[in-house]
Amino acid sequence: MQLALTFVLAALVTLRPVHCLTAGGSTLVSRAQGWGYTGTHGPLGWSTPTENPLCSTGTNQSPINVDSTTTSVNTEKLALTIPDATSMFTDTGHSLEAAMSGKLRLGDNTYELLQFHFHTPAEHRLNQEFFPLEMHMVFKEAPAQPADPYKLVIGVLFEVSGTSTTALLSTLAKSIPTSQGTPVKTGTLSFAPIIKQLQSQKLSQYQGSLTTPPCTEGITWLVLPTPLDVNVATFKAFKKVIKFNARYTENTPGEQNLITYAKDNYPSAT
Repeated sequence: MQLALTFVLAALVTLRPVHCLTAGGSTLVSRAQGWGYTGTHGPLGWSTPTENPLCSTGTNQSPINVDSTTTSVNTEKLALTIPDATSMFTDTGHSLEAAMSGKLRLGDNTYELLQFHFHTPAEHRLNQEFFPLEMHMVFKEAPAQPADPYKLVIGVLFEVSGTSTTALLSTLAKSIPTSQGTPVKTGTLSFAPIIKQLQSQKLSQYQGSLTTPPCTEGITWLVLPTPLDVNVATFKAFKKVIKFNARYTENTPGEQNLITYAKDNYPSAT
């Protein structure tokens, strides 16, 4: 029954075209501009015959279920620096997002942090388990130019805690925007505790995609294998604004896109 439902939903893709105005390296646009997370504007409708084809045909799509069969273990220690700074926290209509500067060196490659944003519930799963919140730290290759595509994303998942919370989230919760598109200045943001976790654990690594249109592939993903804490009040403050912005779990990297699979296996009308 569940698989049959997937086929039915996939068939909706052809019923109502969705026009997406995003580009590979752009900031997310508002829900009113075409795509979202519900109905035919949701992930099953992100592709049309002329727009965002990778969302329905790409074979290295994100997010995924992170486990030993889908990812490798990154053995190189991250050289990651993010100076403490204030930022502008914005409800983009698809997420809560803030610009941030930082440098990452991974092997022979150097990257620049451009922004970070949130998804609720979390998009990645860890060993089949889902989590309530995920932060994506989004990088371009250095030296980054405005038109350059994103190349690497660090995913940090959060689990609800009855008491403790990650300091970065507590600071951001004090500056959550009350209206879409109107930035709010944050207090000083410190990534030091998160960087410590990223540098002390072996991160899960795989080649995937952006999790929003145009679903560009060639993205190196590094996912922290242990969720950090977020207390109930902080999580609810994020969720109240974001509501729901998670793409469904994609197939194992390298295997057939699930929408393509559904299309190819959906019974023809008789």
